[in-house]
Amino acid sequence: MANILSNFTLFKAGAKSIHIATLLCSALILTSCGGSSSTEAETEPTDSNLPPAELPIAEPLLIEAEDYVRFLDTTQGNEGNAFRNDNVDIEELSSGEGFIVSYTETGEWLEYDFTLTAGSYILSIKVASALGGGAYSLFLDDELVATDSVAETGGWQVFENHDVALLTVTEGAHILRLEIISGPFNIDSIHFKVDDGSFVPPVVVPEEAPLQLPDVKVVIDPNPISPLTAVSEMGIGINLGNTLDAPTEGSWAPAAEEQFIIDFKEAGFKHVRIPVTWHERTDSSAPYQVDAAEMDRVETIVDWALQQELYVILNAHHDNWLKDNYASQSNRNRFDSIWLQIVERFKYKSAKLLFEILNEPVGLTIDNVDEINVRVLDIIRRANPTRLVVFSGNGFTPIDALLAAAIPDKNDDYLIANFHAYDPWPFAGQCLRDWGTDADIAALGDIYQKAHNWSVEHDIPVTVNEFGVAHFDFTAPENICNEDDRLKYIAAHVNFATAHGIAATFWDDAGSFSTYDRAEYSWGPEKDILVAPNLP
Repeated sequence: MANILSNFTLFKAGAKSIHIATLLCSALILTSCGGSSSTEAETEPTDSNLPPAELPIAEPLLIEAEDYVRFLDTTQGNEGNAFRNDNVDIEELSSGEGFIVSYTETGEWLEYDFTLTAGSYILSIKVASALGGGAYSLFLDDELVATDSVAETGGWQVFENHDVALLTVTEGAHILRLEIISGPFNIDSIHFKVDDGSFVPPVVVPEEAPLQLPDVKVVIDPNPISPLTAVSEMGIGINLGNTLDAPTEGSWAPAAEEQFIIDFKEAGFKHVRIPVTWHERTDSSAPYQVDAAEMDRVETIVDWALQQELYVILNAHHDNWLKDNYASQSNRNRFDSIWLQIVERFKYKSAKLLFEILNEPVGLTIDNVDEINVRVLDIIRRANPTRLVVFSGNGFTPIDALLAAAIPDKNDDYLIANFHAYDPWPFAGQCLRDWGTDADIAALGDIYQKAHNWSVEHDIPVTVNEFGVAHFDFTAPENICNEDDRLKYIAAHVNFATAHGIAATFWDDAGSFSTYDRAEYSWGPEKDILVAPNLP
């Protein structure tokens, strides 16, 4: 008699799980199976009356992804804040009917212990990704049984069932190991389905080869601007935030208008930063074409600013698909392709247009960012040998990240280094404390002193192209920053930046960090403090 017990969920009904022990009864104990008993002697079967051989009866098994027994997770804590308290990242389904493993990263793994009846099974994994580029391998009892890729499914909780392997297993205990080759993607469940003849081997898309850079026409500006001159003339500027860096223009803030740029100029700002997120504007498959209408729109806004004789910073902003899965060669190729197209479109523009390689590469290592800086600088230099290029370190690009970053080309005479400063964040971003003590001012001054010292040492000028302070914490609107402290904080930034010859760009997002009211075309009190050093 075989008595097989699975410790994992076999069937689900809504949010509830039913655990079933499968009992296979021996034909010799008829009463335990609901049959009648007999005291008559059993007749030994002869070869002629032996029953025909039967295949083992497989029993399906569903394992929830969060029911792992062992794991390796490369980040501290449960970023999903659900179900378990170890380092595996688990979040609740938006339906409230279960949990999923999320935030997967390269090198992580999960192991599951379970028992199966003997038989033939289709191994199926339920996965989701909003980005694509994921991949994983599955090992059954230390033997590799499947490798699968996870393309974009339409959302982080838009799941697909991937049938990845056809297995014949023996009865008893087994171990399944799921190893993340590249993330991120989410995992809902692992299903051993009874083989019904429907299995089709998955098609694994081969990794792309590194992008071969094409030959391009070189454009040499007859009147290049040196980095030192540019930073000196840029003074204090303003960000056109939450506009082209939003998933779609107008979804986070009012769409850009030429009048905004005119108002920036007339207010006294010397430069404007135009953040752009390229993900939604670019095809997800090779050759990764940027949508022509979207590129035209970016160029229109850049031209508005150049026509006002402003310096302009154009960048790649919230492109988290690269930051979240830098190991993917296709993602690296896509980012390179985007920059090839940016350079090609804008290479004839005024020398007052600066290219900023990548905004706040959170999740990337210093080595990753150093590599990106070198590669994109090469793409730019193939077409624009004298275009001003802005580079930074990793993470949220604080000053210490710049100090740790490598200079992408020490022989390049047209580089500008960059950092961001919202220190301390509990004040500037969360409005949880006051600001303005001597110690507060000294701490901010130290940041600018570090930037100045680095600039002098390396003979490369520096910008801080994001600084600012919220009116309120947009994630907790009840937290409101003290207005006097806000204005004092902004003034300190402006004074330190000006004293150290650092161009500074106020973060204006048309929301909690704004000084310009795009609906009323009017300014808050921050404006006069910001533009004071720019005025004659």
